[in-house]
Amino acid sequence: MNQREIREFRSNLRQFERVTNLHLKTCCAGVTLAQCLVLLEVEGNERPTVGRLALRLRLDNSTLTRTLDGLTTRGLVERIRDDGDRRVVRIELTSDGEDVCRHIHRDNDAHYRRVFRKIPPSRRATVLRSFELLVQALMECEAESSADTQTNATSIRTSDPGAVGRTSP
Repeated sequence: MNQREIREFRSNLRQFERVTNLHLKTCCAGVTLAQCLVLLEVEGNERPTVGRLALRLRLDNSTLTRTLDGLTTRGLVERIRDDGDRRVVRIELTSDGEDVCRHIHRDNDAHYRRVFRKIPPSRRATVLRSFELLVQALMECEAESSADTQTNATSIRTSDPGAVGRTSP
């Protein structure tokens, strides 16, 4: 792609982010956006571990822990010790958490139904496939960047004799 096309894409992406973020602020059934994302991830994965949630949501453990604290306080999720390994904590939706997820789905489904009515029916499959390809490419680039960052951090630690026992930030 040439620079003009990249800039046009970036401009459209910024507009997409703005309108999507505006919608996300109103569709989360009274929970924060971070809590909304955690609830939906827990709903989509049967009793995930905290570590698995952190990986799936690309959050550090302390951020996820604070978000889970808020959800637990509100009675939307429960932390449950794993029967096989008491060190492992699993997250489960409560019935109130399930209600909030249903509300989030209902509002979002209605919103995106309205959005797709603005797209000619003959082009909807193309939009869905294109969006899927874009998300996949973004995720692959993020994974490559993460791998590069980890490789660089390992290289720095192994080349610094004073770094023994230290971890990178």
